[in-house]
Amino acid sequence: MKKTLLIVTALLLLLVPVIGVFAGGQKTETPAGTPAKEYTFYVVTHGGPADPWWGGVFNNGIQAAKKYYGVNIQWMGPEKYSIQKMADMIETAIAAKPDGLVVTIPDTSALEEPLNRAMDQGIPVIAVNVGDTVTVGERIPYLCYVGGAEYQMGYQAGLRMLREFGSSKPKRGVVLIHEVGHVGLEQRAKGFADAFGEKGIPVERLAGTPNQSENYQALDAYLTRNDDTDVVFCLGPLGAHPSLSLFKDKDLFGKVKIGTVDLSPTILAAIKSGQMVFGVDQQAYLQAFLPIGLLILYNDYGIVPTGDILTGPAIVDAANVALVEEMINRGIR
Repeated sequence: MKKTLLIVTALLLLLVPVIGVFAGGQKTETPAGTPAKEYTFYVVTHGGPADPWWGGVFNNGIQAAKKYYGVNIQWMGPEKYSIQKMADMIETAIAAKPDGLVVTIPDTSALEEPLNRAMDQGIPVIAVNVGDTVTVGERIPYLCYVGGAEYQMGYQAGLRMLREFGSSKPKRGVVLIHEVGHVGLEQRAKGFADAFGEKGIPVERLAGTPNQSENYQALDAYLTRNDDTDVVFCLGPLGAHPSLSLFKDKDLFGKVKIGTVDLSPTILAAIKSGQMVFGVDQQAYLQAFLPIGLLILYNDYGIVPTGDILTGPAIVDAANVALVEEMINRGIR
């Protein structure tokens, strides 16, 4: 059902710019799909331009939507992960009285009040990348969620890593969490640990930071203390990029297997060379582009999806990396 919703919505957004509405044989003044006015939307995310995932593919999706729909989009995200700074940015967005707000929700308790206030003021809200994990009907009443299934990203990654060991199994795994307390990353970590736990394999969580140098040092120290660790799982480029550097410096390729969530040219090269087992794609470009079209449809016609729109997980490994290579290099995947 969710897959069908995604396909139908995607097709609708592709078609709306060229569809005209006819009544009594006459075309209306404004073709359907053309925004009724010059909309302004705010996008507030927990990651900012300094993060290669947000500043790369996600930002490309924002810029494409701005040009494609001819709307004004103001994107804000803290330089370093900070719920307080993110909450302040949401307040700035509310004060601007935009036509819609796209927001990540890495901490429901901190962001629920301002988001409810935004909706009370008539500002439609769409959650992306990480939403409220409470059951639908009890969660923050945003229009819909566009993003990956966080737990499944970790769980499917765990199953894929286990297949890499064939008839044997790993001794120990570690998950590098580069933004501690981020509910989405914690769900990914839990999914991975659960997949390994079903086979009786221990997995530890390693606290990192948004600083790549600090993640390098943290993982180096961990592997030195736990030299039986043969699997490392990263939750994004802020963990994956320094981990790949560490593996190269310490000659760990072939001795310890590594996988990650998200894609980048660096991760692509590592998968192609056999240094990294996989990357879990959640389609950042789609998470940025699609909500803008949905907000236009909501503002113009009151149209809204009846469920969440999932953009991941999709495992990219040596078997299918060639199929997405061009899009990765173009900054679309």
